[in-house]
Amino acid sequence: MTFQVSKAKIKRVFYNQNHKRMLESLYIKNFVLIDQLELDFHQQMSVFTGETGAGKSILLGALSLSLGARGDGQVVGPFSADCEIIATFNTSNNQSAQLWLKQNDWDNDANDNNHEVILRRQINGQGRSKLWINGRPTPASQVRELGQTLVQIHGQHDQIKLLNSNNQKRIVDVHGQHSELLSATATVANEVKSIEQQRQDLVAAGSMSQEQLQLIQYQYDELEQLALQKGEYESLHQQLSVATHAQDLIGTTEQSLLDLQDGEHNAQHLLSHTQLQLSQAQGMDFKDIEQMLEEAAINITEAYNELKARQENIENDPEQLSHIEARLDAIALVSRKQKIMPELLYDYHQELKETLTQHAHLSENQVKLDQAFEKALNNYRQQALKLSTARQKTAATLAKQISQVIQDLGLPDAQLRIDIEHDDDKTPQKDGNDHVTFMIATNKGQSYQPLNKTASGGELSRISLAIEVCSQKKDNAQSFVFDEVDTGIGGATAEKVGAIMQQLSQNNQVFAVTHLAQVAGHAHDHLLISKSSQGEHTTSRVDHLNEQQRIEELARMTGGEVITEATLAQAREFLKN
Repeated sequence: MTFQVSKAKIKRVFYNQNHKRMLESLYIKNFVLIDQLELDFHQQMSVFTGETGAGKSILLGALSLSLGARGDGQVVGPFSADCEIIATFNTSNNQSAQLWLKQNDWDNDANDNNHEVILRRQINGQGRSKLWINGRPTPASQVRELGQTLVQIHGQHDQIKLLNSNNQKRIVDVHGQHSELLSATATVANEVKSIEQQRQDLVAAGSMSQEQLQLIQYQYDELEQLALQKGEYESLHQQLSVATHAQDLIGTTEQSLLDLQDGEHNAQHLLSHTQLQLSQAQGMDFKDIEQMLEEAAINITEAYNELKARQENIENDPEQLSHIEARLDAIALVSRKQKIMPELLYDYHQELKETLTQHAHLSENQVKLDQAFEKALNNYRQQALKLSTARQKTAATLAKQISQVIQDLGLPDAQLRIDIEHDDDKTPQKDGNDHVTFMIATNKGQSYQPLNKTASGGELSRISLAIEVCSQKKDNAQSFVFDEVDTGIGGATAEKVGAIMQQLSQNNQVFAVTHLAQVAGHAHDHLLISKSSQGEHTTSRVDHLNEQQRIEELARMTGGEVITEATLAQAREFLKN
């Protein structure tokens, strides 16, 4: 099966000159049974029609894959080794997409003039995928995040997002324009989280058992009593060496002093005598040697003075030796008990002192942080309550609006209610402490139940359409895909579904897959998907229909294969309206 696009000219009417296409084009190559296809899209409402099996679901599947949906090798067609899908978007009217791109550092990749975003995906036969955003390789999770800001797909099997409480909360906040309240709530929530982390860090820093604290206190008291001074241990060892050899040192220094100057035949005297002899010698000049001897005499004098000073510092005091030895023994005893090397005892003493000081301040700091935490928590609760109150007010008006639209869509007795449950005791969240639940009663006398418990797939699709229409914002335009949301309805209800889709397309881009002429008649662009057999291949084609072709297709959708003048007239009436 291959796809072709007709070259028929399309007359397009643009109701809003500032309206820009969100999904501008879709390129598909070798996807399932599509050989190659490139489609440009209208900026407002487009419909896809065709007989069952013509390939409408294939187009939506390709779009979903470009947005990061899961895919495997089975989607790769027979025409080449890889499948490729490229979706081109314009985000100039989509604040959510622009914000995502900015927060994830993709804003510089988008063209500042047209805000073009290109999503590209390749899948090989083994199911391995590659994804790009504006040419940059990107994880599928990030593509899905961006995709959620670009396209909303609604079908009978695509309602998970609507049923999620967090997304229901987001719908209320978007409709109520709660951005400032959300920002303020997030600020105080972050403050609570920061203080709580400080409390945990403080406890972790001072966390010790009573036994550990007692041991540290004991060790500190022992070192405090020892009162070891910085560098004292090394100094004592040096003093011990001197005191141990005091007698020998005194004898050695006394003899050395005699040899240098004090003795009868000392070195100083001999040098002076030699210097005198050379100065009186005749026949040769010894002045250079005399100079050297003069320098030697000076060095001897300096050595004598230094040695004399050191001798005076040598104390031959047995009591001093005994005191040094006792001090070193005391240090060694503490060192063994605390299993710390003697030369490290002083630093260890200071560490223990710091630990005990921090522990002493722990309770005081804990009290301060507890007080700060309670204050921040109270601020958060007040702010979260303001947000919750605003949500309550918004929920009441939004539920009433949605209920009215749902009733117009063929559920005349349906009533939607939005429940906001506020929990002050819940851990502070950035988006408040509310649980939001969309409740529905589809029939008279029926109790309200969550959407996922009562609404059928077709009902959920119409409810989704009602919600999107009631909560749309002009500055956050998106592309919406409605896949056969009109299943099970007809007549006036189908007419209303088409009208509501058209209303949604005034500020958004809408795509609808439909079998109903009443819906298709509201579109600004009509794409017909058809198929035919040619030899061994089944060929499908996509045609942008002109006005006459649209009338014929609407007539077929209304009356079947046999087109009569009556069905043609009815088709013209659909387009006229």
